[in-house]
Parts: sequence; structure tokens; C-alpha cells
Amino acid sequence: MRKPEQNNFFVINSQGEVAMQLLFCRQMNRFRSRICAQVRLRTGIRTLLLMCLSGMAVAATEDQASLSQKLQDAVPAGVRLVVAEQSDQFSIPWKISGLGADAPYNITFANFNGGPAVLEALVAGAVDVGFIGEAPLPLALAAGVKDLKVIAVIANPGSPGNIFLVAQPGSGIHKATDLAGKTIAYPPGTGRHMILSGILHSAGLDIRKDIRNVALAGSEVAPTFASRSVDAAIVLGQQLFRLGSPPIIEDGTGHNWGLNVLVTRQSVLDDPDKVRALADLTRRAVQVLNWQQRHAEQWIRASYVKQQGLTYEQGKYLYDKSGLGTYYPIENLLRQVYQQIADGLYETGALQKKVTVDPFLDTRFNEIVAAQNRQDGIVPKQLINDRHAVIASQSVAAPAGLPKAPAPTTEAKTDSAPIVLARPILTTP
Repeated sequence: MRKPEQNNFFVINSQGEVAMQLLFCRQMNRFRSRICAQVRLRTGIRTLLLMCLSGMAVAATEDQASLSQKLQDAVPAGVRLVVAEQSDQFSIPWKISGLGADAPYNITFANFNGGPAVLEALVAGAVDVGFIGEAPLPLALAAGVKDLKVIAVIANPGSPGNIFLVAQPGSGIHKATDLAGKTIAYPPGTGRHMILSGILHSAGLDIRKDIRNVALAGSEVAPTFASRSVDAAIVLGQQLFRLGSPPIIEDGTGHNWGLNVLVTRQSVLDDPDKVRALADLTRRAVQVLNWQQRHAEQWIRASYVKQQGLTYEQGKYLYDKSGLGTYYPIENLLRQVYQQIADGLYETGALQKKVTVDPFLDTRFNEIVAAQNRQDGIVPKQLINDRHAVIASQSVAAPAGLPKAPAPTTEAKTDSAPIVLARPILTTP
């Protein structure tokens, strides 16, 4: 019997079920005076924000220098931002593109292993803003965490094909239905948790009762699989290759929306100086991602090869399977998508109760996102998730020696299809 594990954000019982816990009781005394001071700013924050962003609604013909200069000039001296990220995925392009060199604030990057760890640091006040995937926010809301606001959203509909559900060689596990009663390692509260729930649900299995959960920190999943302590695991692309390319049951294509969100605390948004800095950071974040789209080879070499230690061919394979997303303004369609994501987490068993996401989406930087996309000539893709497929049917050729999954022998039930809007709509800035 596996012993219960505990950390600051999760308690994992012997069945591997996950209950997210609040940190507020422990931290309230520490941050009480600071939060109270910030609350006093709330009455005037809207006026201050309008002053900060006055003149920043940009026509399509306004040049990039004007937009960036207005945002930069609005930031007072001495502002500091601590930005949480995962696997250096923001700081690497921020630095190699040179687009963050003249940022008008002192920026520090803090690296974390998984979205739940980012949210823990954010709630604790250790960071000001952070990047997470689509699953951690609904899971945190279900646990009662309230002081969170999403201020910008990246979407990559139909991804990620570079996350893999793998089985032990020689285990006799060839398809998702073979996983009934098997031990599966996964990191709870993450996008991988969401993808695993979706794959199992499509095979008629419930993550809560039809498998033997082994819930681990993200960094422990691959080593646990390598030790042959579990039958299967949900792993990242670089982990797949480091594990020697074990047999793939299915990849993550279509099992989530490829959302990555920039999230902060409401108390940070109550600080007008921080808001000015976040406005500039948001514009630069959009510009950096658009730069990555235009410099794919440089990004592959800097991230997959230099930072993750893969070959160029392996990195290109993973990049080609999913590519990069695009920043979208937080408008009605995106709101619907995020709510459907939360509902899907509940339906597949990853979420223990339903949550409403909309109150935690903040639209104040929408025009900045749209304006920077216009300046860079970027039009977001159609916001529809229609790429649900196993790796065997993908058009991207795998590097030599990578095992392919067999074609599925059962069809997904109607209610287990990937989340998709009834009427696809083209979202443009």
C-alpha cells in the first residue's frame, strides 16, 4: 500500500486521490498588513488604471514604437516583478529575442515544476505573476482558492501532441482499455492530469476508480516509470526520449486546448504601479511569443537542444507535433472555451466539483494583446479543438526508433469526445 504523500498544495491519500488545500490559514498573519494596505487602493484603482492606459487604445495603423513607448513610460522607477515559469519557457525567448532588454522594471524569473507549484507561490505572495496551463486554475478554484486573476491567455487548439501516455515495454499494454486496474503515474492538478483523464474517459475508464493512481510531483513521474514501479505514465516529450522511447499508448492531441495563462493575484492588481508593469509585461509577452513563431529553428535549438538536452531532430519532432499557440483577447468565445475546459475536467473525473471560471478572467489588457498581434501581423487560429487523434494517425514523422501506438480498437463515446464549440467561430483581434 502506497503511503500518503503531502506537500503544501496537495494531500494525496492511499488511493492516489488528490485534495487541493488552501494555504491562507498559515499565511494570513504574514500577509495581513500588506493585503489590507492594498485593499485600501481598490476604490481608486479603476481611475488609476484608466490614467495608466489612457491613449493606449491603438488603431491598426499606429506603429509599434508608439505602443511600446507609452506602456514603458507609464511604469514608475523602482517597480519589481517576480515572474513564475516552468522549465524556463518564458525567460529563454525573453532573453534570446532581446525583447526584454529595456523592460522598465526589475524582473526576476522563478522556475517551478508544474502549475500547482506556481499557484502555491502566487497565493503565498512569493511571486507576482506566473504562467500555468489550463487545468491548474479550475482545480485551484474547486479547492476554494479565490485570489487569482487571469490577465492573458495563449491558446493552441488541438494540442498538445508532445505529451505521451506510455507503457512499460513487454507489459502487454497496447491501448487505453488495457489500463484497467493498472498503476499509472501522473502529476496531479496539471495539464498531464487533465490529458490522462481525457484519454481514459475516451476508453470508457474513470481515473477515480478504474485504475490504480500513483500521484507524484512532475519531476518524479519519469524516474518512477524508469524504475518499473508503475505500469504506465503520462510524460513530457523530453522525458519520452530520455526514457528510451517506451511504447506510446496515445498522445495528448485534442485532449486539451493548449491553453497557457498568465495569472496573478487580485491583490497585485490593487497596486497601480504593478498594474502598469503588468501592462508592459503583457505586451512584451505577446511580442516574444510572436517572435518565437517567426524564429522556430532558433527556439528549437535554445529550448529543446540547449536547455532540455535533446537532439535537434528530437526537438523538431516535438515542436512540429504541437507548434506554438497565440495570445487571444479574453472575449466571449474564449470565456466559453475555458468554462468548457472546467466542465470537461469535472466530467472526466479530474475535478471533484463544478466551478465557474468567468469571475477569475480579467480583460483589462485585451486591447494591448490585440494591438501587439496586429503590429506583428498575427491572426489567431480558429478557436476550435478538432484534432483528437492517436499518434499513429499523425502526419508528423517520428525520429527513427520511436515506437508508434496501435490504432485504437474502440471508438470514443459521444460524451467523451474532446471539448469543442457547437459553432466554430473565427476569432480575430
